[in-house]
This record gives sequence, C-alpha cells and structure tokens, in this order.
Amino acid sequence: MISDEKHNRSGGAPPSDSRGGQNFPEPWVIEPMPLNLLEAPLDFFFADHYRQRQAALMIQLIADGEFDRQGVVDLIDFLEVDFVLHVGDEELGFFPILRQCCSTEDDIDSLLKRLADEHKADEAIGDEALTILKRRLAGDELSPEDCRRLRVFAEHIRQHLAVENAVLLPIARLRMDANSLETLSMILKQRHAKDHH
Repeated sequence: MISDEKHNRSGGAPPSDSRGGQNFPEPWVIEPMPLNLLEAPLDFFFADHYRQRQAALMIQLIADGEFDRQGVVDLIDFLEVDFVLHVGDEELGFFPILRQCCSTEDDIDSLLKRLADEHKADEAIGDEALTILKRRLAGDELSPEDCRRLRVFAEHIRQHLAVENAVLLPIARLRMDANSLETLSMILKQRHAKDHH
C-alpha cells in the first residue's frame, strides 16, 4: 500500500508542503537551474542532466511507495516545463550546431538520431507518467502497473542521460570551438529568456 507520508516520518501527520527545515528531505528537491551557466552551454547541459537524474530518483521513490506532496507538485512542474524545454534546447540548438562541428568519422548523425528517437519515447512514456503522478497527487492509490510504468520511465531517463554524459558531451567538448559554443550560448539565452518561468 502506498503511504501518504514521507519516508521515516513518524505518526500520522499529513505530508508537509514546506521546503524549510528538516521535514523536507533532500531526495524530494530538484534544485533550480543556475542560469549563469548559459555562458558555458556544455556545463549547462551537464547540470541540467543532474536535475533530470534527481527527477528520475523522485519517480522511483513514488513507484516504491513514498510520497511528498510538494515534491510531487514540483516534479510534475519540472516534467511539464523544464524537461520539455531541455529537449528543445538539445534538438533546436545543441544537436544542429554539434552536427556542423563534427567530421564524418565521428558518425554523429547516428548518435543524434538515436537520442532524438529516445526523446520521442520519453514524450510518450512521460505523458503516461504525468497522468499517473497527477492521479497520485489527487489521492489515488497506485496499481502495480502504475508503479511499473513509473519505474520504466525513471530507468529510461537514466539510460538516456548515461549516453549523453558519457558519449555526447565528450564529443562536443572535443569538437565545438569557441564560436560554436558562443552561438549555442546565444540560442539558449534566447530560449530561456522567453520560456523559463
């Protein structure tokens, strides 16, 4: 049975919505994005990947029966806004510029196609996960199938990030020069000035 209480919270008190004090454990926090990193776009992507790993951890916790109301609210907001913005940052900014910087021997097209296909899968699986999270927030108990779908989504995020951190970003650091990084930085600044909330 899914508990309405945070892990290790004693008694029957409802989940706290407060971020202050020791009643809000770190696993339920997705740190805000430091926008000054837009000056260093590859560091920006790496930092955003960390936030996505944190989201995957929260999804896993929910699938395992834990719950924090404010944490779930923030997670839903992250998936609906920041996660979508990140995919656009990559597909509309990062990927096209990186493709121009790479040589044929890098075989970058196959990697970028794989990552774009995974983004499409993320969208489909993510929509299911959002529906489940919103039902949980409304007080519904999760079925074993709901929990399985959440775990699939969390694992999909982790595997995707592993490829981007271990393969994509190292290629970008090797191939992108100062001009291409500056161009990417400008694109990201424009997108986040318009879309960031």
